Amino acid sequence: MRSLPKINAVYWITLCAASIFGTNTGDYVSDAMGIGHLAGLPWLLVVFLLLIGADLVAEFSAPLLFWAAIITVRTAATNFGDAFHDFHIGFEISLPIVLVLFAVSVLWYRRSCVSLMKNLPTGGVYWLTMTLAGIVGTIGGDAASFRLRLMPLGTAALFFLLAGVVIAASKRKGGWTNPLIYWLALVLIRTAGTGAGDALAHAAGLPFATLLSGGVFVGLVIWFYAVIGTNVRTDPELVVEAERG
Repeated sequence: MRSLPKINAVYWITLCAASIFGTNTGDYVSDAMGIGHLAGLPWLLVVFLLLIGADLVAEFSAPLLFWAAIITVRTAATNFGDAFHDFHIGFEISLPIVLVLFAVSVLWYRRSCVSLMKNLPTGGVYWLTMTLAGIVGTIGGDAASFRLRLMPLGTAALFFLLAGVVIAASKRKGGWTNPLIYWLALVLIRTAGTGAGDALAHAAGLPFATLLSGGVFVGLVIWFYAVIGTNVRTDPELVVEAERG
């Protein structure tokens, strides 16, 4: 994509909101709309491809397209992760499988991207890894909440804290440009977002929770990227160079 965000505090805050919103949209698509966990995935793929295509042909920077793609991927990942329950596959099987796939994808991304250079190379491997991070976060968040009995709010608090520690510690050493640190922080945020989204849905009901988390997310994107407008860096040549390593 060409409309890319800088990796800074604004990015991480928006990503936290996106993770919570994506948890609610995933549950809303599968449960409230009655589509199920897998039946909606082809439609979400179509939406994702349309967003990517719109960004490629746009003659102006449109960060909302990037964040809309993030939400679409997170929604799909939530449903994919929850689909393991449909086939009666427990956490002890599903979580190790997706963790291994996620680790392989991270290393694959690492080989093609030595440094993020405060920008995001977003090729196919990036979106594959982002999807797997969302699946890990969905399964891991549910396992922490219900198997480890942390409950959704406890899971959200613990994993947001861990993500904050990783981000803060890496910032002091310039670690935000390290893809391994980036993906570690991201999967912790995805796990926390699952707990936060579930806690919000349990407290307020899924429709209102989706509306509330979506309103916060859209508001942050508009404020950070449209009103302030200083967090976007559109530089295709830099992205290509980064992806080549």
